Amino acid sequence: MLNDDPRIKKILLQREERLLENAIRNDPVKIADFVENGCVEIPASGGERQYKTGEVFENVDGELYILSNSVKLIDLSEDCKLLLYVAGKVSKNSRIKSNRSSIWKNIGGQWKVIFHQGTNCAE
Repeated sequence: MLNDDPRIKKILLQREERLLENAIRNDPVKIADFVENGCVEIPASGGERQYKTGEVFENVDGELYILSNSVKLIDLSEDCKLLLYVAGKVSKNSRIKSNRSSIWKNIGGQWKVIFHQGTNCAE
């Protein structure tokens, strides 16, 4: 069921946007504030990765951003939400879009991502 609570949607969207920044992705202390130990990531390139505290995420080559009109928030439970959106990536002279989904869980009063998947899509 879609969640129309603009407060939660804003919080999760801001946290998701921060995870697209290399300054967060490359800092093991900062990323731990956003990502729960054991988080599963399935990148657009395929495969599967399980995050462990102290690790960093892959550097983003280019600029990654969220298309704001694509964002949907779905309630999985009171403390667990599914965030769906389309991301754009601009790198040199190319632009790629991907469908993204993240599951966010409120853990001890802080929203952390526990699952993320990206799938490239046609322009």
